[in-house]
Amino acid sequence: MRRQFLSLMISGVALSLVSLAGCGSTSVNVTSTKSPEPAPAPAVSEKQAEASSAPQKTQTPPKPERGATQPQQAQHATQANRAEEVLRQAREALGGEAKLKEIQNFTASGSFRRVGNGQEQAGEKRIDLLMPDKFKVSDTMSLIAGIELTVVNALNGNQAWTDSRTSAGNAQVMMMRRGNEQQNSEEQAKRLRAEFTRYMLALFLMPSPNSSIEFGGEAEAPDGRADILLLKDGNAVVARLFIDQKTHRPLMMTYRDIAMRMKTMKTTAGGSSDVDKIVKDAQSNAPVRQESDMQMRFSDYKPDKGILLPHLISITVEDKPYEEWVLKSFKINSPDLTAKKFEKGD
Repeated sequence: MRRQFLSLMISGVALSLVSLAGCGSTSVNVTSTKSPEPAPAPAVSEKQAEASSAPQKTQTPPKPERGATQPQQAQHATQANRAEEVLRQAREALGGEAKLKEIQNFTASGSFRRVGNGQEQAGEKRIDLLMPDKFKVSDTMSLIAGIELTVVNALNGNQAWTDSRTSAGNAQVMMMRRGNEQQNSEEQAKRLRAEFTRYMLALFLMPSPNSSIEFGGEAEAPDGRADILLLKDGNAVVARLFIDQKTHRPLMMTYRDIAMRMKTMKTTAGGSSDVDKIVKDAQSNAPVRQESDMQMRFSDYKPDKGILLPHLISITVEDKPYEEWVLKSFKINSPDLTAKKFEKGD
């Protein structure tokens, strides 16, 4: 009888275990009488949280044939929404989207200091922008004996041109500028167009019609925590703009470009034509330079005609100081800045 009783008990326990296994539950804690508490969520950074796809609560189960593409589409939509929100806040901080959209032309000028090739140049810098496709940069440097050298690089629609002139016929100057100066006009236009696009985005948060903006995450820097906006030309990222999360102002832009280099030397040229020849020979014999990692930082914001503008722009090349530009004067929608101002010789 005892053996039969033990056999019945063992059979009962075995049947109970089989019943539990058939339930398929993997979350029940059989050792606790309390209701199970939700497991703590793993710690993630804000960057990871923002870059994740849309919350699962609002998603419907994807169809089998589209299950691989829907999460990507949701993520792209989330990033696009975040980019638009960052741009909206930044435009509001700089004066409002309505004021920024009214800008048709813009001029900024001030003093600059540039270091490179063991030398230092200083003088006045000016940029002129005329929507939608005209851009000019003029650098006037003070040389010895009171002589000034002015170098102009301009984009006029699809054409680019360069000019230089001195205030005296016996100037002493040798110039080494961006890359190989034998490059064709198309290559010059491409570089100036990229510079024009960078200024429009950094100063007025206005990307060019052929570019797009995407959210690129967040960054922690000595200047503060920032949202990153990616400036894309097609599928290629051509610049990264960092927007301060507290002030919503542009802090910095990173990109790749060929830094302008310039060197001076003495010459006994007797006239302006001789100086021009020396300049052109120096440009054509200059070594080909490669692109470098560059950073443009914006600070000392002050209002001008209702728009907040940086009054100090600093540029580094491969993390080394390169140029500092103190902006002193601004003109917005000046009637004097016409298309003719972007023609060579004007």
